Order: sequence, then C-alpha cells, then structure tokens
Amino acid sequence: MHHLILAVYLLLVPAYSFVLNPIHSSSMHLNLRSGKSFPTSSRSGVRHRVLDGKVRASGEDSSTRVHSSNVEGSDERNRLTLITLPRYLREHNVDRELREIICRSADACLRVSQELSRLPITSLMSDSTRQDSGNMNVQGEEQKPMDVVANEIFIGSLKDHVAAMASEEEESIIGGENPLDAKYEIAFDPLDGSSNLDVSVPTGSIFGIAPHTPADPFTSSGRKLVAAGYSVYSSSLEFVISLTNHEYSIVSGFTLDPSLISSNNGIDRAECFVLSRPNMKCPPKGSFYSLNDGREPDWPEGLKRWVHDAKRGITPSGTTYSSRYVCSLCADVHRTFIKGGWAGNPRPHLRLLYEAAPLAHIAEACGGRGSDGVRNLLDIEPEGLHGRTCVFIGSIEDVKELEAYSDIQQ
Repeated sequence: MHHLILAVYLLLVPAYSFVLNPIHSSSMHLNLRSGKSFPTSSRSGVRHRVLDGKVRASGEDSSTRVHSSNVEGSDERNRLTLITLPRYLREHNVDRELREIICRSADACLRVSQELSRLPITSLMSDSTRQDSGNMNVQGEEQKPMDVVANEIFIGSLKDHVAAMASEEEESIIGGENPLDAKYEIAFDPLDGSSNLDVSVPTGSIFGIAPHTPADPFTSSGRKLVAAGYSVYSSSLEFVISLTNHEYSIVSGFTLDPSLISSNNGIDRAECFVLSRPNMKCPPKGSFYSLNDGREPDWPEGLKRWVHDAKRGITPSGTTYSSRYVCSLCADVHRTFIKGGWAGNPRPHLRLLYEAAPLAHIAEACGGRGSDGVRNLLDIEPEGLHGRTCVFIGSIEDVKELEAYSDIQQ
C-alpha cells in the first residue's frame, strides 16, 4: 500500500507544480489564438518573442525576425499585428522614395521620444525648473529647447530624402540635399503640444507629404497629399499614417516595440514599429467633444448652442456628449479617431500646412471629416507657410452636425 501511495505522489506532484508555475517549464508555450508567448526558465537568461508568426529568442538578429509566415491556428488579425512598418509599406506598393520618407519620419519620432523620456532628468541637471529657452519661434510663441531639438532631428532625418521641407519652427523653406533627384516635399510640426512638457503630458509630431512642385512648393491644398502621419508620445509611442492614391485610402497605426531597439544590430529602426491598429476607422458618430471649455465666454453663438444642446442630449442626433480635453492636439485627435466625436479649436490658431491639412487627410482616409467650420480643410489652399485656420476634426456625422449649427468660428 505504501508503495502505491508513493508512486501516485511521484506522478502527481511534478504535474501539479507545473500547473502552479508554468513559466519554469523548460519548453516554450505559445497560445496560437492570442499570439502570446510565455518565456522559458529565467535561469536560461533567454526571453522569447513572437514576431510575424515565429517564435524567436531575443538575442537573435532582428533581420531574421521580421519576415512573414502563417501560423496554423492564428487568426488574420493576429498575423496583421506582427507586421513591421517597412513591410506594411512594401505590401501596399508604396514607391521606394515615399517609403523611405515615411520610415525616416518614424525614426525621427523614435529619437524625439527618447529625448522626451529623459527630459525631466536633463532639466534637473541643467538646473532648470522649466523647459523655456527664452527664444521666440516664427509664430511669435515661446520656444522650448525640445522644440529646437525635435526640429533638428526631423531636418537631419529627412534632408537626404526630400526635395524640400517646411517646419513650423522655421521661417522659410528648407531645401533637401538632392532637390533635383527627389520628388516629394514634406511639412511637419516636429513637436506638437510642447507647452505640456513641464508636466509630462502626452505630446506628438505631425507631418504631411506631397509631390514636390519646384516652382511653387507648399502652395497646394491638402488634396495633393499622398501620405500624412502623426505620433503620440505617451505610455507607448504610437505612429499613425494615412496613404492615398487612385486605388485606395487607408489609415493604420503602429506601436514602437522598445525591446527591438537594442537588438536590431544596425537594422533600420523603422523595423521596430509593429502594426497595432490595422485599417483604422473613425466611428461615424461618437459621444465626446474636445475643446477648451474655459474659453466658452468668447465662443460664437452657434458653438455655444451646440455645446449647450450636446451636454443635454438635445442635438438633432439626440446624443448626450461628454467632454475630453488634453490640450495636446495629437492626443485629442488620436482618441477621437478611435472613440469617435470631434476635437478642435474654434479660433484660427492651428497651422494649415503642419497640423490641420495632415490631420484632415488622416481623418478622411479613415472615414472622418476635417472642417474649418464651413469648408473641408482639405480644400483650403495655404496662405503662406504659416497660415492658420479653425479646426474641427473627427466623426463625419458629428462634424457635419456641428457645421449645421453655423457660426462656430471664433
């Protein structure tokens, strides 16, 4: 009898121990439906990952980790989330030059994000309690040191790949290194929302890419854009792009996988951005609006009436709205594209080239709308490099309902 009890004990205890603590098993356990992997014993010092459907050790070269293979049992969505930015662009037949510009923009965003992650420390080391440089930019706004750093990062990353650049931080157009060979021009806001840096609130970057017009660069409406994008520097680094051509318009979001940065061994750092929001669609209607309620006394009557009705659920749609406002354009618009509603500014405050047109391009490509309160933002031609406009961006039904109230421009 004792021998029987001992035999049963020897059989059951290891199995019971494994169930309680599976990560100490010496084998890899992969949930094919969720795409999740569990690491091997911590004693081995090896972490495993699943990228593009393959189980890989973190010490392997990143170039071997970004190729596609179908995993039996994985659904289509899980396969899509394992696609890197360069591969995504190739699969959508983006031409080599445009592909390179988008990848270099992603790399610039990564570098800006790295600078931002250390900003409170570098501020302390410089014996500064605020992030002010004491300089004014071309807009007449106080320029933060990080505005300058971000601007230099974007220019340095893109100058070899475009014919011309326009930056919110620069008074005039910046020529590319090879203007005769390049066929695209790019306008960008290198660091949007920098007034929030003192308190580490999310910020972002915005850009729009159009075919270069040598005689009159940066004079076309947003209808000429072939791609646009923004980043959000927050709990994760998100990078959202829109692509349009005669065949399709599409928006997708990518998330930086920080673990790939140190292990890519010189491979293009754009490979560290993994598709996380495939084929983004802005809901046609939402229940949120985003603007500075503190300025309500200065609003025009139409906007006051809409907000009054929206809070009480008596707009024509009957929706009761709530307010969500970060005071960081990229963060507010990003939430709006995902959750629905609209975000904006009734004052002619935002720059058409660097902010309004690129975000309107993304909005329309994902089923939303961008408006100045009267016109589609994509139909407005720039009045100079730094022309400003009112902006209302988000769900198509919400923006059109707001427009119908009239008198919403401050």
